Amino acid sequence: MRCVVVAAVTTMCDMRWFLVGLAIAGCASAGKGNSIIGGVSDAGAGRDPADAGDPSGPAADATTDAPARQITMAQADSATITAGNSVACQNLATNVNVQNSYFRVFALADFGVTDVLHVTAVAFGVDSAVAGPSATAQPAQVKLGLYEATPGTTTLDPSVIVALGDAVDVQIPDGDATTITVPITADVKASQNLIVELALPDGTAAGSTFLIGSNALGERAPGYLSAPGCGLANPTTVQSIVPATHGPVDILISVTGEQ
Repeated sequence: MRCVVVAAVTTMCDMRWFLVGLAIAGCASAGKGNSIIGGVSDAGAGRDPADAGDPSGPAADATTDAPARQITMAQADSATITAGNSVACQNLATNVNVQNSYFRVFALADFGVTDVLHVTAVAFGVDSAVAGPSATAQPAQVKLGLYEATPGTTTLDPSVIVALGDAVDVQIPDGDATTITVPITADVKASQNLIVELALPDGTAAGSTFLIGSNALGERAPGYLSAPGCGLANPTTVQSIVPATHGPVDILISVTGEQ
């Protein structure tokens, strides 16, 4: 039984509650020793990546249509990164990440897209990244696809995801409260649903940890996490994973394109 842990809180494993660092957790069926971990701080106390050049623009606008016909799609109401609010599947014995993938699904019509959207970049927030004792950056991949079903359900169906092009390799440098922009291209019709995945490999060998940037300031649609090592074989809404007492975890992934 692996537990669902969330930092600054408590964990439930084998139906018993006990304190784990500063975090709270709830149970999830998974392999031995792995837990969903993360942290929570006051929802109003966050760090704004705009201070470090947040590429997603004003956080309150879900869609930005610049004179160059640029559109940025974001489902979180704010791009502020709240320290210690994120979640990930980690090995309790080593305190390092196992395999994690974060997802968002964008219905283009919800963002005023009326023609083919030419995707040019994906941006994601970083709460905390530590590559391990022998490196200063850790690998990840950004993937684009079409989600050929209705988004917004508690779990996503991988069988209806159609890949768009090749995954783009990324090196995430060590750091806190940053935003990374990844150039990536694809063409998506206005009637389609674009799914974005940020995939982190098992960090056991490297000793790496990663927590995606998030906040508790509201979102228009759910973000998702898959982590086979913590019993989450299919992408599952983040909010359904954490205990009800934890509060919102609105992960920060946005897409920029032109039409």
